[in-house]
Amino acid sequence: MAETRINESNIFSWLVRGSLLLSGILGAAGALLVSPRFGGSLFVGGMLALANFFWIRSGLEAALRLQPRNASRYAIVRYVLRLAIMAAFLYLLIVVFKADIFGLVIGLSVLVLNIIAFSIYLSTRKGG
Repeated sequence: MAETRINESNIFSWLVRGSLLLSGILGAAGALLVSPRFGGSLFVGGMLALANFFWIRSGLEAALRLQPRNASRYAIVRYVLRLAIMAAFLYLLIVVFKADIFGLVIGLSVLVLNIIAFSIYLSTRKGG
């Protein structure tokens, strides 16, 4: 069996697929075991974390293409804009749609859990 080489696109792909799968599984389990509102909140939190991850990655790639004097200003504006958008989404989810706060917190942590799991996998694999 040929060993798969680990590179940036493999890591990104693994994190995205793992987060989607974990968000779906946890969202369904939360909906069945706790309440539909909790499960939906958990799934939406996971999707929001993934959207944030894509936003950060695309922002880093775009900033690197700019000239150095513009890159820092561009990164700061994108960071503030990303925080404002996340705050608006969370406000809407909690206040307007009455999302379950614990479900959102767990859902937003899905990406972090996948990063931890992937780090453990890389540190324990043969030759890693």
